[in-house]
Amino acid sequence: MKKQTDIILVFLFFIACWIFFFWLYPYHLYYKEQITLCVLQPDFLQTYLQKPAFLTEICGDYLTQFFLWTGGGGSILTLTFLLTWSGLRIALARTGITRHTSLWALLPIIAEWGLSCHLEYPLSMSLGLLFSVWAFTLTTLSTSARTRGILHTIMLILLYCTIGAHFLAYALLAIAHECKHSNSALFPLFLLIISILIPIGGSHFYYLTLRQSYFYPLISNYMLRQPFAFLLTEIFLLFSILPAFVSRLDRRWIAFPAILILSAATLSKAYNASEEKTLAFSSEAYFGHWDKVLQLNKDNVHPTYLSAYYTNLAYARQGKLCDELMQHYQPASYGLLLQINESTGYIYSMASPDALMECGDMAQAQHSAMLAMTFTPHQRSSRMMRRLAEIAIINEDYAVARKYLRMLSHTSLHRKWAEERLEIINSGQCDSIPYWIHKRRMLPQQDTLFSANQWRASLTNLIENNPQNKVAADYLLCFHLLNKDLEHFKKDYDCYYYPTFGLLPPRLYQEALIACMDEKANPQEQLKHYRISAQVYKDCLEYLSIHEEAQGDGRALEKKFGKTYWFYYYYAQLKP
Repeated sequence: MKKQTDIILVFLFFIACWIFFFWLYPYHLYYKEQITLCVLQPDFLQTYLQKPAFLTEICGDYLTQFFLWTGGGGSILTLTFLLTWSGLRIALARTGITRHTSLWALLPIIAEWGLSCHLEYPLSMSLGLLFSVWAFTLTTLSTSARTRGILHTIMLILLYCTIGAHFLAYALLAIAHECKHSNSALFPLFLLIISILIPIGGSHFYYLTLRQSYFYPLISNYMLRQPFAFLLTEIFLLFSILPAFVSRLDRRWIAFPAILILSAATLSKAYNASEEKTLAFSSEAYFGHWDKVLQLNKDNVHPTYLSAYYTNLAYARQGKLCDELMQHYQPASYGLLLQINESTGYIYSMASPDALMECGDMAQAQHSAMLAMTFTPHQRSSRMMRRLAEIAIINEDYAVARKYLRMLSHTSLHRKWAEERLEIINSGQCDSIPYWIHKRRMLPQQDTLFSANQWRASLTNLIENNPQNKVAADYLLCFHLLNKDLEHFKKDYDCYYYPTFGLLPPRLYQEALIACMDEKANPQEQLKHYRISAQVYKDCLEYLSIHEEAQGDGRALEKKFGKTYWFYYYYAQLKP
């Protein structure tokens, strides 16, 4: 009955694990696929041999492709953890734990669960733990201490080359096992010294720094500031081994609370609801589910630059950017067009091309996509590869497009998408695709040199070459309004918007035009010239009246005018 109870608890644990990644953390797994690329070509696969963990990285990157399937990531991770637990259960039993091994074997799984919540903790690390554990169970089949000693030494070297950092899990299990079963007290010490020296030798062989050699395939100096956090698994593994040496710990009333407490502490620290929401906006936009983007914004309790960015982009695609601009969270112009520089993370860089492509600036979009590819931990991104292929097709640079598409055609997940586009290019039917035709009409006919992030220069260049580009015109004017730059708004409105679209100006522009009217000119003539409705003018007078009576107290205005540009202009605080 005790064993059956333990198995039931383990079964519930893995169900909870799958539900967690399926319901609470799916977008982190989707995004892991987007910052990964596995091309099944010999020259590409050979690059894995240049660093440690080549086996788990190949397997991990290949399986990560299927994270993009609904439930795929949760299922793959849960199955990986389950297989690891099965091996740990055998390994702990051989180390000397005779009671509740099923529960104690869960402790390293808890650590891997928490670490896998981080965007930059790859599947290859969890596979490394899996291979380490099962390699240990195979080695301990030998009853000869001398033979095990030789096997342990060889296995440590092989595991470092094939799985990387988590070879230390094998080292801990081997040391614990030999402490219990070896007659020599020096042999466990020998294994410990070998485990420390192997990465030092690996740093010279693989051209890594000494520090990098201990935690590869993790990459530092990105979002994962402390790559040695992977040692949490080894620490939890030590806890699970302790009952083999301290018999009083071999009790369920100790194991079960330990699992609950460590699970709660680890997952509460690892779970990042705000980041998951941000990645949800980015991923749904990448999937083309713009209705879901708007739905996500309705109940968004974690507004960020990216949530505002994709909400604005979703409305821009519907031609409602200026109509909805004041209806949701706006971090000034940072939620309209994303600035990319050397300190920008890859999450923002990967999102940046989307609005630029919508406006028609393919040169800037290409620049952002290539930077985003460079900013990812391993400089590989399936999402950016697809973006670069699309941009090349729109630019009619078919040689470049074929290069990207051929690479994607050797992946398991993106093969169909790439082959369809290769067929269209090779058949000369690109001019029959409405989306590509529309984007080509938005391309500027003349090249203009300007630096990155100079959005006014970029947008005005697009409008000057194509005055009908309303998306670019709206982005330009909204950019000025969110920055409270009424001088440039008025100038660009008169130059780019009024001649083409000035017959029916949106209410937002009418409110802004009233705010920047020339005090010396006749107000009625200006109202008539800019076609400002009587209702907007009446609301402006009421706003000013309440503002004067309340002596500038915004609380008196917020209920009725909180969504107007006047309220934003006077009360929103712009922060760098």
